[in-house]
Amino acid sequence: MKPFQSLRRFRWSDVPKRRRQVTYITAGVAFSTYTMENKFKECLEIVGNKADIREPHTMFWLRVLFGRMRSRWVGAAADVRIPVALRSSIYSFFAWRYSMAVDEIRYPLDSFTTFNEFFSRKLVDGARPISKVPKGLVSPVDGTVTTLGKITEESDRVEQVKGATYNVRSFLGLDPRESIQPKSELHYVVLYLAPGNYHRFHSPCDLTFKRGRHFCGELLPVRPWFLERFNDVLAVNERVTLNGDWQFGFMSLVAVGAANCGSVFLDFDHKLKTNRLRDIAVHCGGDVSEKLYPDGVKLSSGDVVGGFRMGSTVVLVFESPKGFQWDVTPGENIKVGQPLGQVT
Repeated sequence: MKPFQSLRRFRWSDVPKRRRQVTYITAGVAFSTYTMENKFKECLEIVGNKADIREPHTMFWLRVLFGRMRSRWVGAAADVRIPVALRSSIYSFFAWRYSMAVDEIRYPLDSFTTFNEFFSRKLVDGARPISKVPKGLVSPVDGTVTTLGKITEESDRVEQVKGATYNVRSFLGLDPRESIQPKSELHYVVLYLAPGNYHRFHSPCDLTFKRGRHFCGELLPVRPWFLERFNDVLAVNERVTLNGDWQFGFMSLVAVGAANCGSVFLDFDHKLKTNRLRDIAVHCGGDVSEKLYPDGVKLSSGDVVGGFRMGSTVVLVFESPKGFQWDVTPGENIKVGQPLGQVT
């Protein structure tokens, strides 16, 4: 009976004021978080779970930890003008930290007024020779091959890294299997760009883009160690997809944003704006921004397509006849213009 007697004697007013305040705050935060998580799950159900998210609870907490607003703050800071006297020192330190080849940069370091300009720098002519692969693809970026594979009829989901998966139909906003010939195959490759990499992306072959789509979404990390632990990251992140054709049929190039970065730009479409304040994520009911290119955007192998300001990952999804062979393996580092794979 002693515990009950103690409970009867308990008075909330006797608890120290500071402890009561902490209790109120903790209860308020817990209730608010519980409510927001349930609203997030309810939103996914109402819009039909467009991204095919397997673990809504985990995705909610990832959104809390890596909110889009933080990426906007980082982007705003990276757009602050740097005094001329400090530019060379700041950029040289960054180049040293991430083992960048400064001699490849086209312009002097002190000519970049902001960190974003330096991050999306151009290279000197000839720094990335383009290999001749008549029946194949060259790398569109400097980066690491995260994963590669084939898309089959058995499932909509493909690997991000080592078992973690995402829905490729949700990722592209269409089913690529409906765009290919009966005897063709569908392949994909994910290429991760580290902070020190050259952050422009190029055409992997002679191709024509006919349509572009902007999917507003999250800005979760896309480092390989993160992708192998959490499903659906690529399908919910902010991204720009460019769909068209190459010599063997369907081709899609997707530029994916990441934590602290969501700004993607295209050299042939200056009206594209990503990571905007009022945009609603597509998987939470937002609309997909779409643009058609009636005359087609024709590019040759190695031509510049666009770039990232602080980011990220490029994914290729393409059609080919049977017999396509990769010239790279997962985990391998590759540069723009080096052979990626070809039809044998």
